[in-house]
Amino acid sequence: MTDAGGYRYTALDPLSGEAWPAMPGCLHRLAAESAAAAGFPGFDPEACLVNRYGAAARLGLHQDRDERDFGQPIVSVSFGRSALFRIGGTRRTDPTRAITLDHGDIVVFGGPSRLIFHGIDRLTGPEDPVLGDSRVNLTFRRVTAPG
Repeated sequence: MTDAGGYRYTALDPLSGEAWPAMPGCLHRLAAESAAAAGFPGFDPEACLVNRYGAAARLGLHQDRDERDFGQPIVSVSFGRSALFRIGGTRRTDPTRAITLDHGDIVVFGGPSRLIFHGIDRLTGPEDPVLGDSRVNLTFRRVTAPG
């Protein structure tokens, strides 16, 4: 869930007090198959963060450190406008480089790359026919230790 304090993993939807709905099977398969294709078989995502980026949105360099098991990959799927994606090393001061992520691109962070610093510099390219001036990113994660 997300609020003014940031995001965190919770078992219950804070609005309804009920358990979150199950992840749609097609999205679970997409994440698991993408992880397997990148060399991480057996990935069983438990959570999907949905981030919407407007035309002027940015996301500073950060590491994904909120999960309990850094041995599990993170799978990121891009939709809508392209984005200039900045990646670095495992220290904030490591050199970075930018790559363009287009609609449908999938990035898997795992192994030695699991804790690299990364972020979104800006959106690029033309508007998307469906999402317009926006970009949506789905980030699949294993929240608890497998087992």
